[in-house]
Amino acid sequence: MDPRFRSRLIAAIILLIVVCSAFSVSPVAGFRLENRDGSGTEAALAEALVLQQSTRIKEEFIKDITVYIDSKNKVFEQEASGNVSGLYVPAENAIYIRSDRNPAQADEVFTRQVGYRVYHTMGFDESTVFPALDAGSGSYLARITAPPGEEREAAVFAEAFMLYHISPALLKEDAPEVYAYMDLLAKSGGDRAAVDGLYAGNRPA
Repeated sequence: MDPRFRSRLIAAIILLIVVCSAFSVSPVAGFRLENRDGSGTEAALAEALVLQQSTRIKEEFIKDITVYIDSKNKVFEQEASGNVSGLYVPAENAIYIRSDRNPAQADEVFTRQVGYRVYHTMGFDESTVFPALDAGSGSYLARITAPPGEEREAAVFAEAFMLYHISPALLKEDAPEVYAYMDLLAKSGGDRAAVDGLYAGNRPA
């Protein structure tokens, strides 16, 4: 067994002993996590990692959202969606995650989808600052491609949001300007106008 997977599995089992529920509630107001994939190892691991990660994301970003661990949900039936591990569905204010595909990365999948939610619901699709940030031609973010039905800027934002919460040092090294922007967003919890204004006033040299 991969050591990384094993260590996360052990942590997940310990957390599950504490949680001990197929329908979990985070301390964040209105946040709900429902495991429809059952009590198997992969589903349990995905559930535990998502719940754990939900406590590390600012409340404003995940308040009143529902996350479903639901690999067989019809949202994944479309050909364009069949190759993804998670989807944010705006009409439902919900995130769907597959536990049958890379369950040890469920926290990354979840956080990325929260990034999409923040981008679309907090006005970042209207930002004039974020698109102008220099990710560097050779950077990881510069190579991001948008999934079907999404604009590339949203995909870059969501990936940067995920990296900031999962691997901040990597984002800071890869794209310092984007890191600085995400840092302001995470610390302020503000909307697009607030973060754009803060970045303009604190632009890194």
